[in-house]
Parts: sequence; structure tokens; C-alpha cells
Amino acid sequence: MTPMEINYSGKSALIVDSKLEDLGTLRQILSRIGVGQIQVASSVNMALSLMREFSYDLCFAAYDMGKGEKNGLQLLHEANAEYIFPSSSAYFLIVDPKDAELLFGSLENSPDTYLSKPFDQAKIRQRLEKLLRIKDAIKPIEQLLDEEHFDEVIEKSEILAKHYPGLNVVLQRITGIALIRMRRFSQAKALFLMLTEKRSLPWAEVGKGIAYFNLGEYSDALSSLNNVVNQQYICVEAYTWLARTHQIRGELELAVALMRKAVMLQPTVPSLQGELAELASQTEEWEIAKGAYQQAVRYARYSIFQSPKYYFGLVRALIQANTQRLAEIEDDVIRILEDVVLDHPDNQEVMFRAKLINCDFFRMESDASRLQQMLQQTWNFYLRMDLDSQCKWLDVMVDTASDTGFDDEVKKRRKELTRKMIEMEWGKANYAAMTSFRSGDLDRAFQMFGRAHELLPSHTGIALNLVQAGIEKAKRGESAIWILLSVRDVLSTVNFGALPTKQQQRYKVLFKRFVEQYNLLVQPEEMPRNDPLSQEL
Repeated sequence: MTPMEINYSGKSALIVDSKLEDLGTLRQILSRIGVGQIQVASSVNMALSLMREFSYDLCFAAYDMGKGEKNGLQLLHEANAEYIFPSSSAYFLIVDPKDAELLFGSLENSPDTYLSKPFDQAKIRQRLEKLLRIKDAIKPIEQLLDEEHFDEVIEKSEILAKHYPGLNVVLQRITGIALIRMRRFSQAKALFLMLTEKRSLPWAEVGKGIAYFNLGEYSDALSSLNNVVNQQYICVEAYTWLARTHQIRGELELAVALMRKAVMLQPTVPSLQGELAELASQTEEWEIAKGAYQQAVRYARYSIFQSPKYYFGLVRALIQANTQRLAEIEDDVIRILEDVVLDHPDNQEVMFRAKLINCDFFRMESDASRLQQMLQQTWNFYLRMDLDSQCKWLDVMVDTASDTGFDDEVKKRRKELTRKMIEMEWGKANYAAMTSFRSGDLDRAFQMFGRAHELLPSHTGIALNLVQAGIEKAKRGESAIWILLSVRDVLSTVNFGALPTKQQQRYKVLFKRFVEQYNLLVQPEEMPRNDPLSQEL
């Protein structure tokens, strides 16, 4: 075999198409070309199941898998999220040529190339050989990317580009991905600026927008991301980062409108539906939030995107959308809470949160008898949880039991757990932060809340404490932009829609204060003299 020949017999391929006749035709063509192992799937979920079991050198996926079904572009997105399709493997999207260009706007989730129907063996062979030669040349770089050796990715990409100038843009794209993952946003911005000055590259515009966002340069982020969206590129990242930019600027209604447009284009993408639901919950557009959460639950099920936050967000949106007729939705509330428990078996925190929402529901219904029964069940379950979980959910349990017959029992347990929490690393850091905040030492408070959040990132109370301390510290002006960027990143980790009412209210107050503080730095105005919540902790 000469160096230019490709050993197809050693290649494995996965074909994904809901049209079985087309699937069979492509399978025959690949067999005639000599591809050794070929498997097929008629849906995205079936393909993902196969990818979890087997590694493929080639994937051929139809973009159109039928109305209401996940498409071939989404398969790539979900496979990348699960790290089950290596960067060094080749991804072919099967799509009409007139639509192909609009599907290549993503930085990390674009296919390598496309094929169109009706299939032509000569054209497929030609495109396959061209792509595999490129893949073979850059395989060491892509393997380093998958292994997260980002410095080596950058170093070896520069060396390879000197030997293969024709691969320069491909290698710069990989370098840009590495820089984003390393959070070297200034370097990423410079690279993507250079690339977009020379030619129109939607994926580089997306990368530039992500870099601008993370550097707090929101006007430039909007400009770059709008360039992609306005050209009608179907790119999940462009829409999500655009919506996040509007959100951070306090333009929530704009963010909701944008995400509604995004889910119309890509209704089967759970992350888009979930972001729309979160935003609509913040603007109290409960019908929109409810519908989006329903779709997020539906399309995330059995995928890496399946998450309790969608179920709990759905229940809370359903309740808020029907406050005047709670009795009519009780069966739906119970069914959703049963679903989240069944879909997340052996997760004691999911079970506990489901019971908490039941308590909130019966309280809103003013059903004292059932509230007492559910509180008893919730309290009994809480006491059976492990010590770490009891400490983590203590504040929420206290809020739920407030003004009920369980007050004394819960407060007694709180005293016992407070002593135990101080013995835990996160509890020790949180206690030190609380003490420092109350004494006015904001530097240490921000530092220690940050430490506690790092140790226990899923604790919403600590996250909000960190946000509040950061905003107060930023008011002093020292490193204010950096602090507010840190605060922004913490806020983005909080799943607003799934929070209990009291935490939702606190989040909204802090978020509003964050936006105001950021705007003061961008457009300096007279600082407010008094902040009634400045000593809330």
C-alpha cells in the first residue's frame, strides 16, 4: 500500500438516518468502497447508545430525522458533550447543499463536511478521501485536544502549520478551542479577530463572541454573535451566548425573545429549551417557562442533558401559572415529581427536593392537614439523609418548616448541625466568611465564600452569599470589573427556576443589584447612598 492509499477495511462507520431506504443505499456504497465495519441507527438516541458502546472512525448522520425528532447536528452536539465521539473521527452531515452552509456556524459542534442525497459513490469516495487525509495529518493534535493537553495543542499546531500551510485555518480553529477551554480569553479574542479580518468565518465569530462575553466586553459580544444569527446560521452556541449577554446586561425580555426564536429553529435541543425556561421564569412569563421546561424534560431524557433542574423548574412554573386553580393541577404536580424520582433513582437529594415542593404546594393550597403530613414525611426523610446532605439542605429545611409545628425540632437540629458543619472544610470556610462579612471585612468574606463555593458548588445559599459579598466588595472599586465577572460566573451556575420561592426572591434582588453595579462601572453615575440589604447575611 502506498502512503497515499487509505485502508478502508480498518475503518468503522456509523450511519444514522430515519429513512431506511437511504440508510441502506449509503451502507451499500460504503461496503463497496471497502469500509470494514458498518453499523446503523434510525434515531439520534439509538446512535448515542451505540456510540457509548463502540468507537467509530466515521459517522454519517442525516440532518432531517423527521418532525419532532432530534436531528443529525444535535447528535454531534450531544456526543461531544458526552465525550463519546473523538475529535479525530470524521463527522459527515447528510443535508441538502442549499442548507449545508447554515449548519457550519458552531465553533466546536460543526460537522467536518456534508453529503447530499441522492448519494453518488464517486463523490462520496472523493470527499471521504480528502477529509481522511486531513484528519490523518492533524490526528495527533486532535488527540491532544481530547486528552486536554491544551498547551501542547497550541505548540504542535504552530509547528504543523509550518509544514502544511493549507491546514492553517483548521489548526487555528483547534487552537481557538484550546484557548477557550483554558480560559485564555484575551488570546482567544486576538486569534479570532485575526481570522475574521481575513474572511467570513461564522465559527470564528462565535468564538470571538464567547471571548468578548467572558472578558465583560458585552457590546462587542453582541456584535459578533448577531453577525452569526442575522445570517441565519443554525448554531446553538450563538443563540445561547447572545441570550446570556442580554441577560447579564439586564435585558431579560430581549433574552427571552431571542431564545424563543432559537427554540423555533431547534425545538429538540434541551439546552435551548432549558435556557428559555430559566429566562422566562425570571421574567415571570410562566406559560412560556412551563412549555419550555416540558420540552427540556422530554428531549433531555436518557441523554447527558437529563437533569432534575428541568423537572423542578417545570413544577414551580406550573404552580405559578395556575395559582388560582391549584386543585386542578395537583395530579400533574404529583406526576412530574414522581417522574423526577423515577428518572433519578438512588438520588436522595432529588427525593428530598420533591418532598419540599410538595410542602410548598400544600402551603399555597392552604391545606393545613396535608401540609402537616407532608412536613412530617419530609422531616423524617431529612433525618435519614447522610450528614453532608443534612448540612447542605439545612437552610432550606429551616425555611420550609418556618411557622409550623416543626419549628422547634428543626431549630434544635440546626444547633447540632452548626457545630458539625464547622468541622467540615466547606462549613469552616462558610463560617469564616459569614463572620468576616458581618464585621465588614469584605476582602476575607469574598475570599472565604469563594473557597466554600469551590468545595461545595451545588450549595445555592453559599453561591448567593458569594455573589452578595462580591457585589459589596465591587462597590469599593478595587478590581471591581474582575470581581463582577466572577460574580457573573457564579450567578450562571444557579438554576433559578428550580429554586424555592425565598431563594428565587433573593436571587432576583442580587441579580438586579449586580446589573446596576456593572452599569455604574461602564457608565459612572452617583452611587446610591443607602442599600437596605447590604447587611442581609
